[in-house]
Amino acid sequence: MTKLWYDEKKSDQFIEGYLKNGRGSVNGVKPENVIVLLSNFDVDPSGGDGSLNPNSTYDNYNWILIRGSKMDNWKVDDRGY
Repeated sequence: MTKLWYDEKKSDQFIEGYLKNGRGSVNGVKPENVIVLLSNFDVDPSGGDGSLNPNSTYDNYNWILIRGSKMDNWKVDDRGY
């Protein structure tokens, strides 16, 4: 991973889509328990777990993290573009 960051405006936009059309529309998570991080990373020749293109670079790739409540740990619920 070459860069990982949080952009509140972009995160809010992704959260809106996630809650209306994504997994958030069925899992009952509350908006305050969702955050989206962005990243840039390079993929080696193996392609990682097979879901990524080998020898490629991904920019502004999003990671949707959710938690059950403010006391719970964050977990990755979805990722991609």
